[in-house]
Amino acid sequence: MNATGKPRLLIPKEGPGHTYSLDGRPLVGVTSVIHEVLRSPQLEEWFKRVGREADEIRDEAADFGKRVHAGMAAHTTGARLMPLDLSDEWMVTVEAGRRWIDENLDEVYATEEPIASGRYGYAGKPDIYGRRIGRKTPCIVDYKTTRDLYWSHRFQTAAYRRAASETYGDRPAERIVLLFSKDEPGKVTPHILTHHDADFAGFGYCLGLYGVLHTGVKN
Repeated sequence: MNATGKPRLLIPKEGPGHTYSLDGRPLVGVTSVIHEVLRSPQLEEWFKRVGREADEIRDEAADFGKRVHAGMAAHTTGARLMPLDLSDEWMVTVEAGRRWIDENLDEVYATEEPIASGRYGYAGKPDIYGRRIGRKTPCIVDYKTTRDLYWSHRFQTAAYRRAASETYGDRPAERIVLLFSKDEPGKVTPHILTHHDADFAGFGYCLGLYGVLHTGVKN
């Protein structure tokens, strides 16, 4: 795996709270759109079932996710990183993710760098924009620490795919969601997504509804 740069046609700027702009024009964040519009019945049912312990479990899971992202970002950028303060079983999972990157990616063009769609007015930060070994087409890799692959992951990476083409001027990228298991140490599962048009249509519906919700209802 080689960390290399790549020329950009668009240079979006990131602001606080997942906000972005492009040449002074405000853009909405991909994750903000999806999290506000797309409800998760599985998550709601889990909250009802677990009860008061749900907040503690959620915070622990979020902390695991943040540390996984930090460890992976340090690996792909070659940056030095303070100890992650992870348990041995969680560290095994991070190391498995690093091995997957080394064994499957030839180049990493960008790590957590903003990309944008000027046409649709949104921006976001995929975990990796790079290229798999033996492929000419670029790829987007996004890390998830959920137990399963959800529609939100499909919509999010489809949005990134369109934005990456506009930002870099490349052919549309492959999409890979890399699931890091919190329950099975050392287990990392790649999911290669192929229904690009359908998934982007799903994101488009979310984006349209997000716009309606923020415009408000007028008599």
